[in-house]
Amino acid sequence: MREKYLTCGLNYDLIIDQYPDLNEYEKILHIYLDDEFFSGLKTYLENEDYALAKDATKGLYILAADLKVFPLYERLLDIYEDIEDENYKALNDDYDRMIAVHHQIKKGFSC
Repeated sequence: MREKYLTCGLNYDLIIDQYPDLNEYEKILHIYLDDEFFSGLKTYLENEDYALAKDATKGLYILAADLKVFPLYERLLDIYEDIEDENYKALNDDYDRMIAVHHQIKKGFSC
């Protein structure tokens, strides 16, 4: 069990401390990883709707922190900071890095 978390870059000990029922945690994680805002974020960025992209990113990174999914949290925070700094040219690369981490975690948990 621990190996699955480590393979996805997650800290098993932090997660088990806050979520002792890993079956329940994984159900919540599946719901989170299937959130439509992951795909919607790409659309917002393509349409240059940075207000919606910022809101979606903030919601996703707050939940990532709550779920202790820190590799995804860090990538989402990169997107948020670039929107804040109006560094729009970096957003496509940031999104690609974030979605790669998202897919790695999702694959690891077979969502």
